[in-house]
Amino acid sequence: MKKITAIVCGMFLIYTGLFAQEKQFKAEVYGFIRSEFYHDTYKGINAAMDNFYLFPAYAGVDPSGKEINKNGMTNYTAMATRFGFNISGPEMLGAKSSANFETDFAGIVSEYPEVLRLRKAYFKLDWENSSLLVGQTWHPLWNGMGGNYPKVGNLNTGAPFNPFNRSPQIDFDYRTGNVTFSFTALYEQQYVSRGFYDAPNTNCKNLAKRNAGIPEIVIGINHNKGAVTAGIAGQFNAIQPMAITDMGYVTEQLNTSLVGMAYLAYKKDKLYMLAKGLYGQNMANMLMLGGYGAKTYDSSTGEMTYTNYNNYSALFNLVYGTKVQLGLFAGITGNLGTVDPLYNFDGSAKIAGLATSLKDMSRASTYLAYNIKNLKFVAEYEITSANWGAGEFDFSDGLYEDTNNATNHRFLLMVMYNF
Repeated sequence: MKKITAIVCGMFLIYTGLFAQEKQFKAEVYGFIRSEFYHDTYKGINAAMDNFYLFPAYAGVDPSGKEINKNGMTNYTAMATRFGFNISGPEMLGAKSSANFETDFAGIVSEYPEVLRLRKAYFKLDWENSSLLVGQTWHPLWNGMGGNYPKVGNLNTGAPFNPFNRSPQIDFDYRTGNVTFSFTALYEQQYVSRGFYDAPNTNCKNLAKRNAGIPEIVIGINHNKGAVTAGIAGQFNAIQPMAITDMGYVTEQLNTSLVGMAYLAYKKDKLYMLAKGLYGQNMANMLMLGGYGAKTYDSSTGEMTYTNYNNYSALFNLVYGTKVQLGLFAGITGNLGTVDPLYNFDGSAKIAGLATSLKDMSRASTYLAYNIKNLKFVAEYEITSANWGAGEFDFSDGLYEDTNNATNHRFLLMVMYNF
């Protein structure tokens, strides 16, 4: 049996070796070396050693009345450096084949930064009027189609006003004339939905999605004519926040949520403009405001049912120029409260999500860039103002009667060498 297995394996290796020679794959390396210096006036919710700044976090005041997080923070990093491979392959199933792999050094393991991480890894088959993508890449709500996402100096790419998420997915697109229909089924990896888990093990990071067993579904329609691109999309997601209740009972209760997105983009010569809006629920897996809480509670088993927070977001982005570029960005986002009243657990509520106590937030930024061959120099100023819930909590909608403001001013200097 071992001999037969060895012969079969040997024949397979010879066959695949000969086949690989006929394929004539072509791989092109690309990427950049990126170094950036940044200063924040208010500590916030962020990632990658503050490189990826989301919003300022109000943490109260000290005994003298000074805001705890209202103090400067400065850093210089090169961890956003990135490289990847664009791969072109032979015709398969009547389609052109290609693939992409991309990584950077902005991963985090415990407190140690500069860890190589997976950004994108997928293959794609392109027919005359359709395409199939399998693997990990950007979430379809991030860029719509054709690279329609905010162009800014900071690494956050407009988050949390714009979705920020790369996920394992299967995407099928069908094109007819100027219209493209898109269907995507996704699971979660780095950017995950929050569940009611206390386990520190990183393997539990996406348990809420894995336990649900149902993929996230996004259906979109995109229209492109000349310099104008417009699109709409809808998302359905289901998670299982708990597998075992606090009383030891098995529970399979799901939380389901919906999101709607629309955008309009214009790109011609030196001018790029983007207007985009989202309205939906539980968008924390896209680094946006959102979450859910316990709606009912069974005191005999500990089982809960859930209700979502409704959130909105809108942004406008303008970039003009080629060698010298001027960029502007403006965004607003807010919390409209829960769909149903939250359960009162002796004066507190059980809530999971991202910044569910944040009432509303706004951002404005401007940058100046200078491009010379493969070098890009950027200077950017960004102001983000967040109103956090304060005072009495209202269980009827999950909001607070008052707010505390936290405002951050970020100054960024960045240089990037593209290859």
